[in-house]
Amino acid sequence: MQKSPNVVVVGGGIAGVTAALNLAQRGLHVLLVEREPALGGNAGTVCCKAIAGKCQLCGGCLLPDRFTAAREQDNIEILTQTTVTQCKRVNGGFDFELSPALGSSTPLHSAAVVLATGFDHVDAHTKGPYLYGILPAVTTGQEMEKRLKEQGRAAYDALKLRKVAFIQCVGSRDEHVGRGYCSQVCCRYALRLARLLKSRLPEVEITLFKMDIQTSGRDFAATWNAANNEGIRIVSGLPAVIRRSTEDPQRAAFLYDDILAGKLAQEDFDLVVLAVGMQPRRDAPEVANLFGINQDRYGFFETVESETKTLAPGIFVAGSCQAPRSIAESVAHAEQAAEACTLYLQEKGS
Repeated sequence: MQKSPNVVVVGGGIAGVTAALNLAQRGLHVLLVEREPALGGNAGTVCCKAIAGKCQLCGGCLLPDRFTAAREQDNIEILTQTTVTQCKRVNGGFDFELSPALGSSTPLHSAAVVLATGFDHVDAHTKGPYLYGILPAVTTGQEMEKRLKEQGRAAYDALKLRKVAFIQCVGSRDEHVGRGYCSQVCCRYALRLARLLKSRLPEVEITLFKMDIQTSGRDFAATWNAANNEGIRIVSGLPAVIRRSTEDPQRAAFLYDDILAGKLAQEDFDLVVLAVGMQPRRDAPEVANLFGINQDRYGFFETVESETKTLAPGIFVAGSCQAPRSIAESVAHAEQAAEACTLYLQEKGS
């Protein structure tokens, strides 16, 4: 490193990169630490969902320019394949030890920290009755995003799909497994994916099974209305169990409670997409212990006064490590974290 950083940002996803850029543009020297070989995080897997050239506001297009800007910003140094192995409060700041994938550990000092360590997708294997990992016809929204990003238009052309189901609230809003919260983003990404698939394969019948709909976001009303107008069927009711179809073992059959119709129903589908929710990273307890911060009842990093400050002075959080957020919401939250961090450093005279 050419210069001792004012701020260490931990996490190279959209929130971490945004926070680093914002801090650097304020004249602060930032070290951005990412454990993976490249920047991107979960947001890096998001596909473009534009339909006929019209943006669906999924946030995927926010990524490339920001990552390029971070690499070109003189006030930002980036270390990939690197983790923080030690953090101690010393002289009003923090002494770190970093462990790169290759080489010995590196000591450094900074005045503040922004944690932007992101989230994990809920493991769909934990929803046993849905046969994820057993029946090939069952996939997740995350996997669909990756496949569409890598293969584009041809991703599902060869499957000769006739009927596709999207199932909401997979792993979210379930107190029995400690996730009583709404993941916020699933309704929006499922509807966008459904519209994208319908635009590419107009003959496919698409049904979205919901508990109810999360209506947050300025763009949601337009997305919801468009989905209805394009013939995407909405059913209030979630399947109790998915199993192999008796007519075709490659297809998925499931029983569901059609709430509005007041009856149990059964249907076969060629593809079932599970809208898996968001949860704290598996290593969140270790990260919280390393930096001396608290977690809330669900395991996200706890904040005070605002949604960016922790109980530990000088340590701030950004993005989905604090609560479930979309890409655009993570960007806005990271900018708030950068502002709070800057004010803290000004008050300290750092």
